[in-house]
Amino acid sequence: MTHVLRRAALAALLLAPLAVPGRAAAQAGPTPEGTTITNTATASWTDANSNTYSSVSASASVTVGFLAAPDVSSPTTVTPVSPSTGNELAFTVTNSGNGVDSVTAAFTVGTGVTVTGYKLGSTVYPTLNDLNVALAATPIPAGSSVTVTVVYTVAPGRGGQTTPVSMTATSRRTPTTSDTSSTNVIPPVAAAVSTTPDGGTVQRLPSNGTQYTAVFTVTNNGNASDNFTLTGSTGSGSAITIVSVNGTAGTGSSATIAAGGNTTVNVVYTVGNVAAGTTQDLILTATSANNASISDPGNYTVTVVRAALSIAKAAFRDNQTTAITASDRVLPGEYIQYRITVTNTGGAAASTVAVSDVLPAEVTYVSTSTDATGWTINESAGTVSASLSGTLATSASRYFWIRVRIK
Repeated sequence: MTHVLRRAALAALLLAPLAVPGRAAAQAGPTPEGTTITNTATASWTDANSNTYSSVSASASVTVGFLAAPDVSSPTTVTPVSPSTGNELAFTVTNSGNGVDSVTAAFTVGTGVTVTGYKLGSTVYPTLNDLNVALAATPIPAGSSVTVTVVYTVAPGRGGQTTPVSMTATSRRTPTTSDTSSTNVIPPVAAAVSTTPDGGTVQRLPSNGTQYTAVFTVTNNGNASDNFTLTGSTGSGSAITIVSVNGTAGTGSSATIAAGGNTTVNVVYTVGNVAAGTTQDLILTATSANNASISDPGNYTVTVVRAALSIAKAAFRDNQTTAITASDRVLPGEYIQYRITVTNTGGAAASTVAVSDVLPAEVTYVSTSTDATGWTINESAGTVSASLSGTLATSASRYFWIRVRIK
């Protein structure tokens, strides 16, 4: 609390002599305004013959004027929640002067706190101007006080941060005299975190040297900046091996996130050479440094997939339409065509698909044709070699024809 401009008058009061025998005890507080102080001196005497004479007196009177002394007090610290609304902070204005006074109020508010209204007693005023109009009409007798309450909100993300709120009361009768009190608004830190996805799914081939990346998002839902411990782990099974977390080799790392913010965390891992259909969870857990009991896991379920091909071969008449069954006959010199079909029956795309067909000695190679672009086909010494560019998607089929002549 800062007291301003009370120097000479208050000093005189503090230096007033203490009570002594035969003198009235000193009063509590300053002498009331308008008090007349009379000081009388009396002289008495005798002469050389011891004759007595009537004493004589002389008096001097002074009238006490007005001394302004507003005194503002408030709590040292308050701890509202962040975020929050409708908070109240009470300032007590005491008239420590010697006469009736009224005051004008002014407030200074730091970052993160917003004043939404004021109260004088129990009456609410929406603006500071409205409050000051009411204060002007509220006389405060010497030694009495009034309560001025500030209604305020606290912004999100202010946990642990200090915001001063100050009130200055200025005497209306002596505008050069004022007093200020300041309260620190310090919301307690509240930690909260979420890690997503929860129950993400992904299909992966056995790595065979390839590293995969799972992307998690960690969000700081608390009201203060926090340094989160990031821990990678796996569910039961042996399909997954964690390589790094958030760029740090191994299964642990950390990240500092502002209140209300989030960050992307990459977990790099490999998948072992295990059977198709094998599943295992990949987990990232974020734990608050502000409150170690606060944590949240996110997870992906990794399913191992593999490519698988089936191949079918059928014989057709030279029109590529009429199938030749086991009971049908072909004649020497007749042209027939074989259709070779490959189908991806696995759970992942197949690449570098290649087919080799060693023709029987009883036929002579003539030519080949394809279902569509993408095939590269060669024949050498009765062996037809075909390769398919790109990939063959799951459940997709491609085929080509080999035209031969029966010997």
